[in-house]
Amino acid sequence: MVTDIAKNLVDWIKLSPRYLLPICIFAGFVVFAPPQVLSIFGLIDMVSRYRPWFGLAFLLSAALLASSAVFAFYEFMKKKRLEEAVRKHRRQRLHQLTEDEKELLRGYIHNQTRTQYLSMSDGRVGQLQTEKIIFRASNLGDYLDGFAYNIQPWAWEYLNDHPEVLDPTFEQPDHGDF
Repeated sequence: MVTDIAKNLVDWIKLSPRYLLPICIFAGFVVFAPPQVLSIFGLIDMVSRYRPWFGLAFLLSAALLASSAVFAFYEFMKKKRLEEAVRKHRRQRLHQLTEDEKELLRGYIHNQTRTQYLSMSDGRVGQLQTEKIIFRASNLGDYLDGFAYNIQPWAWEYLNDHPEVLDPTFEQPDHGDF
């Protein structure tokens, strides 16, 4: 008997918020609705007999919904912090490029193209691909002409916004004082 109640309680706790919300709304309605409204639905006798159970269902479902919301918010914030850390690391990596890596990436930015045909055997290509700065856009290619490699959108935007990363002699145009 006690184990059945505990098992049922655990199963109830595992319910998804999409199932808990209607339970919470219904139990809250039954507990807090005035008798005139309950009589319209023919619930007066049932509510007077089982009000404590409806109250318990309301409190438990509301608590479970609140905890689901807190955990969902926590996971959302954790994901955002991780994304920001990855973004910061990637940008730092662009500031630590070797001259050979800069030369390869200049082809994208100076020619304003998102695709270059590069050799798979080039170590720079492999390193930049591993670090998710570029990616092989097609499996079709050959060793003579190379394979199509695209620059990642985040790297494209950052390097276009910060050309000094690839060319330290680059000076931003002076737009005058406003």
